Amino acid sequence: MLPIAQLPAPPPLLRATPEQQGDRVVIAGQTLQTVWIWRGGGADQPAELWLTLEVLEAQLGFHRSESNGQAQLEWFGRRAQLGALPTKTLGDEVGIDVAKWLRDVGVELKRQGARLELTLPRPRLQQLRQGKGSTADRLVLDLNGPVFVQRQGNDLLLDLQSSPRQQTELKRLGLAPLQTASGLRLKGQAAQLRSLTLATPWRVVLDGVKHQSERSNVALSAPTALPLTDPALATLVRRGLVLDRRRIRVGVKPLEILRAGGELDHLGLSLMPLPMAGRQQGLRYLDQLAAPAGALVAVNGGFFNRIQQLPLGALRLRGVWLSGPILNRGVVAWETGKTPEFGRLRLDQELQVQGGRRWGLGFLNSGYVQRGLSRYTAAWGPTYRSLSGGEQAILLQDGTVTATYSTDQLRRGVPLPRHGDLIVARGRAPLPAGVGDRATVKERVSNPVGRLPNVLGGGPLLMQAGRVVLNGRGEGFSPGFVELTAPRTVVGHGRGGTWLLTVRSAGAGGPSLLETALAAQQLGLRNALNLDGGSSTTMLAAGQTLMTGSSSSPRIHNGLGLVPQPALPLW
Repeated sequence: MLPIAQLPAPPPLLRATPEQQGDRVVIAGQTLQTVWIWRGGGADQPAELWLTLEVLEAQLGFHRSESNGQAQLEWFGRRAQLGALPTKTLGDEVGIDVAKWLRDVGVELKRQGARLELTLPRPRLQQLRQGKGSTADRLVLDLNGPVFVQRQGNDLLLDLQSSPRQQTELKRLGLAPLQTASGLRLKGQAAQLRSLTLATPWRVVLDGVKHQSERSNVALSAPTALPLTDPALATLVRRGLVLDRRRIRVGVKPLEILRAGGELDHLGLSLMPLPMAGRQQGLRYLDQLAAPAGALVAVNGGFFNRIQQLPLGALRLRGVWLSGPILNRGVVAWETGKTPEFGRLRLDQELQVQGGRRWGLGFLNSGYVQRGLSRYTAAWGPTYRSLSGGEQAILLQDGTVTATYSTDQLRRGVPLPRHGDLIVARGRAPLPAGVGDRATVKERVSNPVGRLPNVLGGGPLLMQAGRVVLNGRGEGFSPGFVELTAPRTVVGHGRGGTWLLTVRSAGAGGPSLLETALAAQQLGLRNALNLDGGSSTTMLAAGQTLMTGSSSSPRIHNGLGLVPQPALPLW
């Protein structure tokens, strides 16, 4: 999820256009809590229809891919460069105008107050075709019309009609199909299969089927009951691990809280950041981040830019900054086996050239793009590609500038050596040194928590030493973000140990940041940090998704898990 403060401004409008917005979208009969905006047009077709990128990918079947280093968005034969599309803030998400996309496919739209309904005639599955050779893990579904591809919890739902014979064939492939009134449900496949929609003729392509057919057991949808008797958790539960769901009231608002934790050292568990392996660009489902680390319980982590799929905050693992802190935002930091610490954190970096002039380096391995100098290391990934226009860079190795890179070279991508620092100049900032110059980089953290080996950033900081210390504006969040009500993810420490929480409203509207802080206080936490929330909010235990911020499992940048000691290496 991208905090509002980081979103690009929408293009100026030439004239005032009638606008209506709401907070519920019904897609093929499935209701979502998500913001939409309808601008201009007639009663049944808008001039603009703004939906969140998360909804497009998770509930309609929009497909994201990379071509020549540029992100592309594709849906039923229509393709556009994602970075070139106008965007708008919808709640705390990135919105895209898809009026023409939907109109070209034949989606019917209906408005009723705050409710927007999207429908397509239900197509029939005509035949199944499995690939061969290098494409043996691909399954093509030939249809007689377009279809919505929805990810609901652990399941993949296609709003189509299939025959018993076709369902038998899908079972043979290990896909656990179930034809229901809401469409064809493929159990446990939301994170396992990648989908692509095609037109003329209408098709849905599913990749990853070969892997599924080789499995002896197919994961089913998350049950409503907590997996307390699951073999992976049962012993820990007997020793004191708490995994519960409860309702509390903050003022007049009822909240549902899913809570996991306890005295971690006694349980033989450690907190562990859950990053992607080897690179910082991209998004994953939470179970894909949790599995390599062996995390038994996990929640989503810090903020990210959903369009560029880059981190926006602190992420440090075993003493290595995978992504540096930004805007003095709240963090949780810890050493394995010790109590986590909480605070606000800034990383100050300085480049000194030839023992003389000093240059400030704004950010480290970050998707937070600002004018000036920023630094990238091999922890960013094997390659750096431009994040903005007109960039230049120098490469520093063993105290000497060994290379300079032009705008064109950075656009194509340059390697990041294992022991080196790429200093990137943006917004016409001058390069601070040339080839052969001696230079050194120095770091200084604003808070001792930044020296601990593991750090995860979020914000705002909710509680410290038993007091509510909420200051969203002071941490660089916009007024709209601070006032937003949405599902929340929280990490905290207090009565009973260390806790991972997901919080959502048990009635209308989600909790505000203040209500979340008061809920944490009511649960006995003395320190608490808000992590990414909204549609990113997710908790899983023993591989099962227990709570999400919307009706689907989202893709996120990083997570936070409870991992048996000793922790498994991630990369």
